[in-house]
Amino acid sequence: MTKLYLIRHGETVWNVERRMQGHMDSPLSSLGEQQALWLSYALKEVPFEALYASSSGRTLQTATIIKGDRDIAIQASDDWREMNLGAWEGRISDEIEALEPDSFHAFWRNPEQYRPVQGESYPDLQARVLPALERMLAVHEGQTIALVSHTVTLKVIMAYFEKRALAELWNPPYFHPTCLSVVEMVNKEPHIRLHADTSHFEDEAFGF
Repeated sequence: MTKLYLIRHGETVWNVERRMQGHMDSPLSSLGEQQALWLSYALKEVPFEALYASSSGRTLQTATIIKGDRDIAIQASDDWREMNLGAWEGRISDEIEALEPDSFHAFWRNPEQYRPVQGESYPDLQARVLPALERMLAVHEGQTIALVSHTVTLKVIMAYFEKRALAELWNPPYFHPTCLSVVEMVNKEPHIRLHADTSHFEDEAFGF
């Protein structure tokens, strides 16, 4: 059995400011660092044999905290980066919605109809991420793996495991910072054990 732990990065400064990040980056907030620590405590006994992360700073920062004192390398790759949001990156969500309401609505409500002028579409993201996922699972068959990535990237991965249509990508659950999903591959079939879980939050005030 292969066991895959899928982790969203901790809260960032731009998350607090409601800025779209994509390929651009922002460091973890103090709460984001705390969220990663809480998750590291929850996972401290998990015998990870491989630890992957997006090459973005916020995911590498989270992965380093999750890694703790384990003697494994963080394998960073552009394959696991967030969706490229083009000219939206670094801009506040409300501003984007006001300037491009139709495109913004499609992004969140009708992903199959979202067609960016710049950056990636959802099918573009699937074409980048899903082959990398299959390669990772093949290389680490029978092992316990962690992947630290981003909301849209992880939603695409979980939708793939669920056989969820692209039109339903944004259906619940919501992916809070450092939420944890766990998928077990048994005879190459996925069994979802956790989906966007945040039970590791130790302070109810931060439990969203």
